[in-house]
This record gives sequence, C-alpha cells and structure tokens, in this order.
Amino acid sequence: MEYTAKIFQECKLENLWKYGFLDLETSQQDYFYHDKQISYVPNIAGKLNLTKDNFFQSFEQDLTNLIKEDKKEEILINSEKEVDNTVDKIIGKQRKVSIEPHHLQHLRELGFSHKEIGTVYERCERTIYRWFKPNTEPSQKRGIKPTITDEIASLVRSYALENTTKTQQEITDYICKKLSISISRPSITVLLKKLGITRKKLTYHYNQLDEIKARKFNEEIKPLLNELPFIALDECSFYPNIDPRFGYSLKGDRAISQRPSHKGKHYTLLFAISNLKENGVVRWKLVESGADWKVFYDFLEEINPIGDKKNILLMDNARIHTAFRKRKEAGLPNVKEQMTKKNIEVRFITPYAPMLNPTELIFCLLRQQTEKNRPRNHEEMKSAIEKVVELLNTKDLSKYFWHCANYFNWKDSKNKLKITDI
Repeated sequence: MEYTAKIFQECKLENLWKYGFLDLETSQQDYFYHDKQISYVPNIAGKLNLTKDNFFQSFEQDLTNLIKEDKKEEILINSEKEVDNTVDKIIGKQRKVSIEPHHLQHLRELGFSHKEIGTVYERCERTIYRWFKPNTEPSQKRGIKPTITDEIASLVRSYALENTTKTQQEITDYICKKLSISISRPSITVLLKKLGITRKKLTYHYNQLDEIKARKFNEEIKPLLNELPFIALDECSFYPNIDPRFGYSLKGDRAISQRPSHKGKHYTLLFAISNLKENGVVRWKLVESGADWKVFYDFLEEINPIGDKKNILLMDNARIHTAFRKRKEAGLPNVKEQMTKKNIEVRFITPYAPMLNPTELIFCLLRQQTEKNRPRNHEEMKSAIEKVVELLNTKDLSKYFWHCANYFNWKDSKNKLKITDI
C-alpha cells in the first residue's frame, strides 16, 4: 500500500520499532512497524510503502527543497553576521541594524522573498517592502479625521453662551439640525471643554437691568477712582444658626455636620467700605430684625469723609436709602443734602445692578468667615463680624471697586470668540 505521508513519531518496542505517520490525502493518522530503525527527516512529506499488515517496505523523501531552504538560511545568517561585524568595527558596540539597499538587492537577486528576509531579520514583511520602496510622502495621523470644524466650534460656543440652561444633548440636536450633519454628544462634551465652557451654578441677574445705563455709569466712575476717595455701602441679612455649607468627607460618603433646625433671629448688617489700600472698612452696624429708613439715616450720620477731598458715596436705590416722604414728614434732609454737608457726593448705582456695588463682593467673604465661627446669638455674631472686619482692614479693598468698574470690560473679553487647537 502506498501513501503520501509525513512521519512524525517513533517508538521502540521489545523487538520492533513503531512509527506514527499522517496520510496527507485523507488527513488521518496511522501506524506501521519495522524490525529496525529507519532513516528519515521528520515532518517532510514522502512516498511511504507498507505491507497489508502495516509493515514498512520503503519511504522516499524529496529533500531538494529542504537543501535549498538550508542554503538560503545559511546565506542570510552569514549576511547578517557580516553586517553586524562591520558595525561592531565602526562603533565598537553590538546592535541590530537594517540591511543596506545594495545588500537587500543582492538577496532579492538570489531569489529570497520579502517574507523570508523579514523572518531572519525579525522584521515584518511590510517593513522589508518599505526598505526596497521607501515612501517619500508625509505620513498622515492615525485615527478618524476630526469632524469638528471652525464653523461648528463657533456655532457651539455662541449657542451655549446665549442659551446657558441648555443641555449638551439639546446643543447636539441644534447643531445637527442647523448644519445638517451628524455629531455625537461626547464630541460636544470634548468641544465645550476645549472652548473653556463649563457647567456651573447659575447667577441670576434681573430682567429689568438697563445695560446701556449700567455701562455709562461705569464709564463715569472709572476716571474718578484714581482721583477721589470712594465709599460704597449696602446691607444684608444674617441669621445666627447658619453654619458652614461645605465640609470634607471620604469619597462616596456625605459630609455630615449638625446645626439647629431653625435659622434663629433675623439680623441686618449695614456695611460701608472705601477704596483705601488698608483700613478700608469705614463703618458697620448690626441691628436686630430689618433696618428702616431711620436706622439708615443714623448710620449715614456716623460716616465721616476720608481726607480733605470730596468723597463719592455709592449706593443702590433701595427704599430705606431714599425715603423721600418719610424724611420730609420728619423734617429731615434727603440723602444727597445730608451727605453734601459732609463733602460727600451721592451717586446711585444703576437699578437692578448689584454686580456694580463693591460691598456685594465683601458680603461673600463676610458670610463665609462668619459661618465658620457658628454664632448662636447677637453677641457671638457681633464678635465673629469684628474678626472679619479686622481681616478686611489688612486687605486692599480698592481691587473690589476696580472689579466692579471693569465688570463689562471683563464680560466682553470673555465673550470674544477665540477658537484655537480645535
């Protein structure tokens, strides 16, 4: 019986040798026996002749290709050694280098394929191919080409800033509808981050604000800030049982603290500051419940001008600040007449524009520092405020005045379209 087979296993028994072979035509494994060991090259196909009882007769293998492969490998190994020895002589170090073009060409003329050369030199076939035909064109960046253009970025920025309460999905739907393109919500997330737009707690301004008048008011104030002393005043509410609103805890756990269930008695703080670089707190007064026009009148009487120059007093148009009828009935001068006697000019801030009053910025620090002390009554609250006043007197409060005076300039600069590295 004749097979085209590969011998892959041999085993010596007591008086015989047992050999395993693979029939290449049927892909089935079988065995045969012989009384002595035979000579063969493992896993090389050949013609196998057996008797009917599976005893060996002959096995002929074609070793021509094997000899050629051995010669090829020998030539490649010798070539690699020659290259490495040449490099070692030049730089004195052993390192793997690529083959020179003329050497590669010589190997190709001998009949070696790209794959064969790459196998010996531990390079992929594509690398060997590039050695023969180097690419002179500039390589492109890997990955999908970006779909975000300047037009999309500009539209997203303007829409997000004009519609501050829109969600990212709503922005995505708007862009897809407006430009008739497909863009994912995660792409909008990345784009907003690049544009410097983040989601944060809203600060509400009044609808009645006349921005033109507010801008005009600021332009009138700016040139005077370097020439004359300024005083700004306002009032805010305080409750003794208000505790800190932020605290530390482990990640995933709530930050828990304790405080009374009710706010406690209501207090009103009247506060006046100046644009001095130190000792900027002019006057302050803590009164129980709400302050009326009479309390405010007495508070203004306690304010004295700074230096010999005319002072400018900034305040809003709250009813207790003006109270024309109440003052007239009581035979008292109006606010402007009251302060003119002290060489202080009163300038009312544009209505519904608290962001132009420097005292509003001070109240943020006042509340924060007062809450840390956890006051529970009038005396404790007054003591806590005194500590904050001492802190404020060490600071340069003129920066708060300049911040308010440049509010719209800062706002305009933020709203300028700057798209880079999109």
